[in-house]
Amino acid sequence: MSDILSGLASFGSPTALAFMVAGILIGCIFGLVPGLSGLTAIALLLPFVYGMDPGVGLSFLLATHAVVNTGGSLTAILVGIPGAPSNTATVLDGYPMAQRGEGGRALGAALAASAVGGILGSIVLIAMLPVLQPIVLYFQSPETFMIAVLGITFIAVLGSQDMVKGLLSGALGMFIATFGYHSVSGVPRFWLGIDQMLDGFPLIPVALGLFAIPEIVALGQTGGGVARRGIAETSLRNILKGAADAFLRMWLVVRASLIGVFVGLIPGLGGETAPWMAYAAAKATSRKPEAFGRGSVEGVIAPEACNNSKEGGALVPTLAFGIPGSSAMAILIGAFFVLGLEAGPQFLRNHMDIAVHLSVTLAVANILAAVVLILLGPYLARVTVVPGRILAPLLMVTLIVGTYSVENNLSHVLFLMIFGVLGFLLKEFNFNRPAMLLGFVLAPMIETYMHIASRAHGWTFIFRPLPLAILAIIVLAMAWPAIRRRRGRADR
Repeated sequence: MSDILSGLASFGSPTALAFMVAGILIGCIFGLVPGLSGLTAIALLLPFVYGMDPGVGLSFLLATHAVVNTGGSLTAILVGIPGAPSNTATVLDGYPMAQRGEGGRALGAALAASAVGGILGSIVLIAMLPVLQPIVLYFQSPETFMIAVLGITFIAVLGSQDMVKGLLSGALGMFIATFGYHSVSGVPRFWLGIDQMLDGFPLIPVALGLFAIPEIVALGQTGGGVARRGIAETSLRNILKGAADAFLRMWLVVRASLIGVFVGLIPGLGGETAPWMAYAAAKATSRKPEAFGRGSVEGVIAPEACNNSKEGGALVPTLAFGIPGSSAMAILIGAFFVLGLEAGPQFLRNHMDIAVHLSVTLAVANILAAVVLILLGPYLARVTVVPGRILAPLLMVTLIVGTYSVENNLSHVLFLMIFGVLGFLLKEFNFNRPAMLLGFVLAPMIETYMHIASRAHGWTFIFRPLPLAILAIIVLAMAWPAIRRRRGRADR
């Protein structure tokens, strides 16, 4: 109890609050600029925490990372460009809502869902830290492999309008992920003798190319703004109306948040995977699944709630075992060493006050970021009425600068253009771009964990209790569209 009170007291110090607010503002800016992810933010700020109080320094970095997705939702909704790769799912319904003049409602729903998701993730983090060790350690290679396969199964759910095209898109994404060094043997594949291809295609150029370039081209062709109605639709009143939508669908918010926490708990599963799982689950259980992809507010709420809750889940293995729950958490572990700490069981035993400090930071940062962006929303939303001939070149320059600045690598800009052309073609021929991105994200994980599981347990690993249960869920997910169609015919 004394550790908890000490953690709350350290959180309330003026220095800690000042650095947390600074981190929130920096994180929102990183989120608004396409390509500048939370990973980039922590990496750039890491040198500045040297010499800080450990609780303050870690809180500063965590606050910055936690709200990047919140800022990225504004870019995803208003101009159809994901501010971070994990905001890509928000584009599917947020951008169509902005196009028909409901940008304010979409913004409010996204920000409220983000805040609630962040709070739920923080609550789960505080509750599970003392008791989670045996649960997390139970997830070995067979269980992780089957969960990744479950994620691939959602391709069929996402592509239920045309399941064949959805599966083909997912297969194309998995194939593209095989370029570069093999994750197990280290043998280069499909590199065409080009050195820049040895490391494969980076996620940020792929995600932004598939989703941002086609929308910028379309915007430049129309000549008008994103929204077809006036900026009155993006008033504070409409943003608050969207926030009410999230609270009226609280069960959806809770369910999506729990999916985010679950995915975050499993090291290596990937933060970009969670929002797609939440989106697919929301679509599969919605009373109006046909509205998804055309401007459904549920399609905005689910991925945004999941986006922020997954950070609470990812912190559990990071703090409890020193195993990063995501790539950004790997950088955060580096901050532990810079500050003279070591994540793991001993950390919780000796520094529970800092763990509580970080948990509270996660919740408060999400709330403050949502409040700030709700107040600024009416002004930021004015971008939706800027003529396309003006906005498109500015967005293209921002996109290129953001992509280049991640690693200062010109080849990433080339990859951005290549996948921009591919994204344009997929959009023109009505193939499933989200399914392709999901296949790209999950393919390395499936390949790696299948190899480890088969070597360690033999091919009978599929009959372990949890993999068998996940297999049953996969079969049900594949059959669900047919079951839903049959039920619809019966109702008619």
